Amino acid sequence: MKVTSNQVFAKTDSVLEESLNQRLIKQNVITSNISNAQTPGYRSLGYEFEEQLRAAVGNDGGMAIQATDERHFKHQGLTANGDLRGDLHVKPTESIGNDGNTVDMDSEMADLAWNQTLYRATVEILNRRLGMLRYGINGGR
Repeated sequence: MKVTSNQVFAKTDSVLEESLNQRLIKQNVITSNISNAQTPGYRSLGYEFEEQLRAAVGNDGGMAIQATDERHFKHQGLTANGDLRGDLHVKPTESIGNDGNTVDMDSEMADLAWNQTLYRATVEILNRRLGMLRYGINGGR
């Protein structure tokens, strides 16, 4: 998620774009869990990015942090080239099926619905922002 020097679109648009990208990754993780609900021994995965996105947005120096090596100091949640890095992890669970599978279909379906709702809301915000830009370009018509 990089803010360019060409600020036709504000930092907000970069954040919304990155949110869409991260929500797509989360969607893929959730659908992978659902697809593997019957796979013996499958461990349910989770993907979190909201805290990293919030931290990157709160960075007063902007979101484009560059480093030449992964070991250099950088903002937490960002890679050396300034991209957002979400947290892919095995979900902790209290219920493990007889086959060792940890997918909770009710929880996964709820997560899927919530993620889709947030994705659609973000798309709607971007559409409205582009509509305002179009309105301005057309001279208020």
